[in-house]
Amino acid sequence: MKINLKQNSWAWFQHRKNFVNASEIGTIMGLNPYETKEDLIKKKLFGSSFISNPAMEHGKKTEPKANLFFSVKTKRNYKPAVFTRDIFSASLDGYHAESETMLEIKCPLDKNSSSWKDFFEKDIIPSYYWAQIQCGLFCSESKSAFFLVYFNPQEHYLQEVFLKSSFIEEMKIKAQEYQKILQQYQTLMKAEKKIKDDKHKTKYK
Repeated sequence: MKINLKQNSWAWFQHRKNFVNASEIGTIMGLNPYETKEDLIKKKLFGSSFISNPAMEHGKKTEPKANLFFSVKTKRNYKPAVFTRDIFSASLDGYHAESETMLEIKCPLDKNSSSWKDFFEKDIIPSYYWAQIQCGLFCSESKSAFFLVYFNPQEHYLQEVFLKSSFIEEMKIKAQEYQKILQQYQTLMKAEKKIKDDKHKTKYK
């Protein structure tokens, strides 16, 4: 289901708290070498102090250019969109309703980064990005996804990705397991807070 939300808005951040998000799937499935499931759970419980870094700032600045480039190239207006399905949510860099296709954009700061080596040498999408795309396909029910790695109009790389049903089934199982653990910790934290509050009230009676 398509949701009327502006990405990076306050309402969007609040929305993400209630779902398993596409960008988290790689971590939940054990495919993200930069974040563990435990890291993600702590982030969900306590929030994140992380603000940004040069690579993220470069991506934010370059993604609109990449979207415009691809939209003009394909003669399709790919618009950012948010979709939900079951317990999942996906914030797409672009969605084209008429063709039922989605767009996922990455704008690496450094082409020589080790995380991109297999992509440029063997056309293998980093597994955590591929997992993100799979969740996007599932949520939006798109026929296919275009994975665009963009540097500039002269240098860009494109792959078309299709839904893999076996991965989706595994994703559902792993996400439910993750949610169960997260909810257990959330319940524990609420109980601990109640005990602390009750002690505080008793002390000052």
